[in-house]
Amino acid sequence: MEKKVSLRVASFFRIICWVYFAVAAAMIGLALYSFTNTSASLTLGGITDAVFAVIGGALGIAAGVMGLISKRMKRCRMMGLILLAVAAVPLVIHLLAGETFGVYWKNILLMVMPALYLIGALLKRSAKPPQQKPDTPPVPAQTEEKPSET
Repeated sequence: MEKKVSLRVASFFRIICWVYFAVAAAMIGLALYSFTNTSASLTLGGITDAVFAVIGGALGIAAGVMGLISKRMKRCRMMGLILLAVAAVPLVIHLLAGETFGVYWKNILLMVMPALYLIGALLKRSAKPPQQKPDTPPVPAQTEEKPSET
């Protein structure tokens, strides 16, 4: 039963890594397209979104590859936290700038994939099977008795 759960968690994390890899590549492509489009409005919000989409996309590609080939989940968890922080920066900038709610949904949706990646890394870490303890009984500690002086 425990092995079945472990396989599900590992396959969930693998799927998240592949999806994140594809989404990150699309984010980079769309951000670069928005810079080259002639009707693009170069406002602070548009530039901020595009720059952080490129940064998040590049880190997302690295996170997807790292999740697929890395055996250390600590690196994947750290990458998930970094991605979540990078995705939160444009949201904070738009909140401070007083933008309308129509801008927020886009930034909130950008935080979904890093959150899923982080959850997958945390689940994969917690699904490790317990290590087998040796069958030998523990050796009691020997205490030395000091002779009493009378």
